Amino acid sequence: MTWKVKLWKFKQIWGAVWEYLNQPLFAPNKPMIWKLSHFWYSYKIQLLEKCLNKDKPSESHYTQ
Repeated sequence: MTWKVKLWKFKQIWGAVWEYLNQPLFAPNKPMIWKLSHFWYSYKIQLLEKCLNKDKPSESHYTQ
């Protein structure tokens, strides 16, 4: 495994840990998730939704 892959995995894990530690404690619209397995499931769903909502690159740019 190259160092770039290890760095990418570290960033992904650290991002999830950071999100877990920075959850709002008493927000009525987003409750705190204490159980790590539930948080990890929720985090993956939110990440997937974020990726799917991104704008796709223009197709005309690549087909000149």
